[in-house]
Amino acid sequence: MPLVPAWAPNLHPLAVHFPIALLFAAAAVDLASLVMHDRKPVRDAATWLYIAGAATAVPAYFTGYAAARAMELSTELATLVDAHGNWAFAATWSFAFFASLRLAMSYILRPGRALQSSAFAVALLGLGALVQTVLHGTRLVFEQGLGVRAVAIAAAAETGNQAAPAGDGTAATGNGTAEAADGTAERDGQAPARRAGEAPAAQAEREDPE
Repeated sequence: MPLVPAWAPNLHPLAVHFPIALLFAAAAVDLASLVMHDRKPVRDAATWLYIAGAATAVPAYFTGYAAARAMELSTELATLVDAHGNWAFAATWSFAFFASLRLAMSYILRPGRALQSSAFAVALLGLGALVQTVLHGTRLVFEQGLGVRAVAIAAAAETGNQAAPAGDGTAATGNGTAEAADGTAERDGQAPARRAGEAPAAQAEREDPE
């Protein structure tokens, strides 16, 4: 079984959704922990969501980096890809650092409300970089057709290759029909000739019985 499905241009589209979902969920739970600041399990749940989001953001970043290096892009498109990569770099490594901080806050430090609020503000900065990453990636896919266009061209080429044998079969059928028509014409041409040749002989025999 191939690692990359036939409909995906590379691994990057398969990896990007996990950190987005996990990090936004982490921020939502983190906000709930600020409201319920005396609920340590809620704060710890946010910590582990941040850790999971950062852990999945790292492969998403590197698969995107590898995909960008493998493409030949125009100057305009390369500028958009670079912007997307720069925001992804900022979001990935800020959350990698922040996840370490949250781990210390949950299991080493005894953070007060001020420290928790400051940490949440840092998380919002990381989310801002993540939002910019998503927006630039969305433009690359839906405005420029990056990745999608390559798959569409490959699918069209495959469809054309499959249609070519069918066309050859149609041509062969046409040739067979033409040959059949020639045979029919030949038989039609011979039959009247034979019938026309028989009439004078029969008439001559009737005129000259000897």
